[in-house]
Amino acid sequence: MNESTPLPVVGYAHIKDHIGNGNPTILSFGMSHCYSCLAMSKAFAEVLELYPHYQIFSLDSQKERLVSRDIYKLKEMPTQIFFNAEGEEVFRHTGAYQKAVLKIILKKYGFVG
Repeated sequence: MNESTPLPVVGYAHIKDHIGNGNPTILSFGMSHCYSCLAMSKAFAEVLELYPHYQIFSLDSQKERLVSRDIYKLKEMPTQIFFNAEGEEVFRHTGAYQKAVLKIILKKYGFVG
């Protein structure tokens, strides 16, 4: 992947069992027509290029409306939800990160040693 390639969008039904499977997980909710959502997806794609064993998933909030609204109570996009290895939500952020800040957050929540 290069800097202009976003993460592939996946369906929640295909990834929900990854949450709490012993590895930290990030769900990145966004919309296809949102510039900030696309920027976050590209940043996470770069992270996965460096650390392919990470569990980072991109979900389309419009297609997954019931999940984003009813399960995770999201109101704004993009939103990233960080889960620890046990599947507990440890952090949530709305908006886009700059790469330097994203690196700090990943380290704080156990993604980068």
